[in-house]
Amino acid sequence: MIRPCFIFLFLIYSATSGFSQSAEVSDTLKAQQLDEVVVTATRNERTVGALPMPVTLVKKEMIKSMGSVRLNDVLTEQTGLVVVPQVNGQGNGIQVQGFDPDYTLILVDGEPIVGRYTGSLELSRLSVGNIKQIEIVKGPSSSLYGSDALAGVINIITERPVANQAELSIRTGAIAAKGNYFDLTDSKTTDINASGSIVHKNLGIYLFGNSRISDGYDLSPANSGKTVSPFNNYTIGSKINYAINAKTDISLAARYFSEIQNYGFEVSSNGTLVKTKGEGAISDWSINPVVSHRFNSKLKASARVYLTGYGTNTILKRTSDEVITYRDYLDQTFSRYELNGEYFFNDKNVLTIGIGYIPETITTSRYNNRTRKQQTEYGFLQYEYAPLKSLTIIGGIRYDRNSVYGDQFSPKLSARYQITDKIVLKGSFGQGFKTPDFRQLYYDFSNEAGGGYIVLGTEVLQEKFGEFISQGIVLPGSVDISNFRSLKPERSIAFNFGSEYQVSRTIKLSGNLFYNQVDNLIDYREVAKTIQNKVIYSFFNITQAITKGLETDVSYSINPKLTVSIGYQLLYAIDQKSIDQIESGTVFRRDPVTLNTSRLKTSEYFGLYNRSRHTGNFKLFYNDSKKGLEGSLRMIFRGKFGIRGIDGNIQGQAAPSSDINGNELLDDYDLFASGYALVNLSIARTINNIRLQVGIDNLFGYTDPVYLPNIPGRYTYLSIGYTLRKN
Repeated sequence: MIRPCFIFLFLIYSATSGFSQSAEVSDTLKAQQLDEVVVTATRNERTVGALPMPVTLVKKEMIKSMGSVRLNDVLTEQTGLVVVPQVNGQGNGIQVQGFDPDYTLILVDGEPIVGRYTGSLELSRLSVGNIKQIEIVKGPSSSLYGSDALAGVINIITERPVANQAELSIRTGAIAAKGNYFDLTDSKTTDINASGSIVHKNLGIYLFGNSRISDGYDLSPANSGKTVSPFNNYTIGSKINYAINAKTDISLAARYFSEIQNYGFEVSSNGTLVKTKGEGAISDWSINPVVSHRFNSKLKASARVYLTGYGTNTILKRTSDEVITYRDYLDQTFSRYELNGEYFFNDKNVLTIGIGYIPETITTSRYNNRTRKQQTEYGFLQYEYAPLKSLTIIGGIRYDRNSVYGDQFSPKLSARYQITDKIVLKGSFGQGFKTPDFRQLYYDFSNEAGGGYIVLGTEVLQEKFGEFISQGIVLPGSVDISNFRSLKPERSIAFNFGSEYQVSRTIKLSGNLFYNQVDNLIDYREVAKTIQNKVIYSFFNITQAITKGLETDVSYSINPKLTVSIGYQLLYAIDQKSIDQIESGTVFRRDPVTLNTSRLKTSEYFGLYNRSRHTGNFKLFYNDSKKGLEGSLRMIFRGKFGIRGIDGNIQGQAAPSSDINGNELLDDYDLFASGYALVNLSIARTINNIRLQVGIDNLFGYTDPVYLPNIPGRYTYLSIGYTLRKN
């Protein structure tokens, strides 16, 4: 077993051994500082064009031109990514290649963000003010990153100290009333960023701070409370780099996030509506020391320690008498200790290897106030081979041993072949896995505010149902306990095959075909009802799910100042069990006009819930560096999609299920949420060290309070920034 003390011994050894080595050794492993360098796909610095798997790179300059201030704003405009609301509208998650948000690993500087309270990771808690670039790797990445990377990885690379400089920016905006584009008085949000760095000899220090204050917004004035409640939060972060000598570097990164939310809801209690008020607190912290050492011209190694924690605490009181009616809390800790090294045999052969240990714990009211623990030990190996100048092959495998689910192996093989100077082919095959999370195992949660339902994890399901039956809570005969099963880890196989074609100096085409097959997919479904007609949900492995489709991007530089791009994704996401039932002739549909029933055809099956068949984007960017003028016009399109009944609004406004046929699957005759298009505009001007920017997100004010509580309406903003640099 790998233990933390071993890692710390290596840290000390690496730092001290560097003093005894010659200070002047060339580092052949250090990548040249070329444009568009990424680290996520291979855990080493590589140019994005040399990678054999689908990778999207979003650079700081594009983020600034978009006027985005939170991570979800940036990701929602990328091809193949869909930002979807969490259950009850409490935040947003990211969908990659048709997978739910909890299948994509979110990293900051290579380390995971924790706090998937309801399955998704709340993206809006991450400011983009200190982001250098965002790297998006699609397809299973379990061979390098383990569980939770089954759909892909999004790695946020933050700024590091490279110069003596300071920056300050303020953005204020509001959801404007219809016809009043510059109304900044209602539903106001203010975002403030401050950062600075100092570099002196071998020492560099970078500091960052962000404050965000919002009135929230209300899409359903007829209901009590707001769709998103008022909140204020702040983030502080730092990064310190120190070069002990030419061979040994030490870095220390730290981050702290805190948020306070002010609630006011009308909840159902024993059939009676009761007005409540309260407060929710969120905290998120991390610390990450890293030592990197170059033993010689061929071998480079690093030791990393990552400690992080996430906590929430929500209390609701009756407005009339201050009596506490609801309390919900969570406390999660996660640690990772890792050693990894890179050995450079020659220009054609590079080996990367690593080992690590992860302990994690979680305590929450949703798990009946009990502390749950897991440990994972892992090792990974990756080999890069370039037998030809035009051919690169990367193979890798990872072994994980989890204290609950035992052994998991995750291999991956990728290749890149450059046919001509203009045409490149890329292909990858990989296996991924995802262990059931704490939520799916230990949930013991009853929701009164969101319409009334109960969610139980599989490890507590039989025990709780025994209690429910003895207490007479469950409707007699509505459940068979013998059907309850322990969850198995999900396993996937995935293929990605793509190409890039540089048509001319100004036109570039790219496309990627993908196929993902997931066995033992974990999903939730109704298992029983109470005598008060509350639905009881739990989690099950379904036979097989498949997501497949096509992603394309076209970019055209009209001139050196103006660039246009178009992105599109075609997605099919299906449950194989539903297909089998349809083909066996046991699934029927009802005509909404005649009410006649008939057997459903395979061609009439739409697929999994909350997936759109068609999504796309159109972007126009203008940049005149001499005049300091830039602007952008972006359109994001999402086609129709189906939804389940409990995916609703936190105000208690239940979302009706798309399944009006009652056949428990989504078909062409069901009720769909309509497709939509969002249009975003921004214009910026830089004069000396001052940057002014105005913009409008969701230009035409599209809203859907029931199905899309994460889209607030037309948002108008104004920002000003100042940069001071000292040579």
